[in-house]
Amino acid sequence: MSLIVAIDGPSASGKSTVSRKVAALLDYIYVDSGSLYRGLTWKVIQEQVSSRDQDAVVCVMENMRMVFFLDAGAVRFTIDGEKPGIELRSEQVLENVSAVAAMPPVRIWIVRQLREMKRFGNLVMEGRDIGTVVFPATPYKFYLDADSEERVRRRHRELMERKVESEIGDVRHSLLRRDAIDKGRQTAPLKKAPGAHVIETTSMSVNDVANHIVNAVLTRKRNVRTVVREKAPLLFKCSRCIVKICLKICFRYRSCGLDQVPQDGGCLIASNHASHLDPLIICCSVMHRYIRFMARNTLFKNRLFLWWSKNVGIVTVDRGRGDVAALKAAIAILKSGGVVCVFPEGTRTRDGRLQEAKGGVGFLMAKAGVPVVPVYIDGTFEAFPKGAKRIKSHKVMVSYGKPIFPSELDRFGKGKDAYKKIADLLMARIAELQL
Repeated sequence: MSLIVAIDGPSASGKSTVSRKVAALLDYIYVDSGSLYRGLTWKVIQEQVSSRDQDAVVCVMENMRMVFFLDAGAVRFTIDGEKPGIELRSEQVLENVSAVAAMPPVRIWIVRQLREMKRFGNLVMEGRDIGTVVFPATPYKFYLDADSEERVRRRHRELMERKVESEIGDVRHSLLRRDAIDKGRQTAPLKKAPGAHVIETTSMSVNDVANHIVNAVLTRKRNVRTVVREKAPLLFKCSRCIVKICLKICFRYRSCGLDQVPQDGGCLIASNHASHLDPLIICCSVMHRYIRFMARNTLFKNRLFLWWSKNVGIVTVDRGRGDVAALKAAIAILKSGGVVCVFPEGTRTRDGRLQEAKGGVGFLMAKAGVPVVPVYIDGTFEAFPKGAKRIKSHKVMVSYGKPIFPSELDRFGKGKDAYKKIADLLMARIAELQL
């Protein structure tokens, strides 16, 4: 059975470039669903038919012959024996395609063509309704978005590269008009599919976004027979609710970048460590995932605390020796689709400054093969530093950075020196998040 990776999003959010990259990395077939709408629009223009006359457009559609074939890893087509080619991106086609694409009979016909493309094999299909209408059952759904001004800049740059003269104000007007049409049409409007992994691409490179998607797909494929999102124990849920209420009362804490933490699949969260408050802050900001924390076993000498730690899923570490068993337990959790949080420095800072990471975290990153989200927490050192007897009220900010994907670590190789370099890379990414 064919596997479908659905990538949706508004104009100039990076769908086409990213989708081609993802298809190449996964060795899947790339499908640009928009090209079918542009192909029909091109034929409508050739036939000198108004793009706003639905009956005339449907007549052209029903009488034309669109033949699909594979070429260089992508699905292409001819229309009545002709290859439209670069004409599909002509100004005239782009100006009229929105009206054609909004017609219900057109969308029904093209959705049928897109679904039949499963015969070509595994697909990476991009568009505006792939995850909501064309293949709503696929578990591999992604929604790319970006700031509207960034999308305007991208579209303007794309036109300039194609030597198409355009004013940025005209590009902005055209793009926002297309957004309004796509989101406002009655049939299959542009929207995020339920369960879609939303990726904000404004400040991300094409490679970052593509690697993010590829690793999410591979992680989910590995765990397709397991529960991808591990179910949190009731004690964990109750503890988190109580702690969150207390933190809201005592602190003015905020978080940013939470969308960097994947909605499902294995993920390692790695944070600086300034206070015993740090795990509480992370736990109560990432509310959409059940998080297992790695913590030294000496914190749970009390029988009640020991019982609690076991029942909320704490992975206890014996720091007196190289605790290989704890690392293996964490790796197993990550490979089965769970989330683990570690503090790479190993112990709380004494002066508020970042410390060196322990080599073990590099080993964990290399062996787990999951995205690693760097985190920087600001304010907990002032609120409750090491050695303090009481907690002070203080503003706390937790920042989640871009994930480090397994593909980034391949260049380091294996071995003790490689693991140290990986750990150093992680601390550098954490340092970049300091306010």
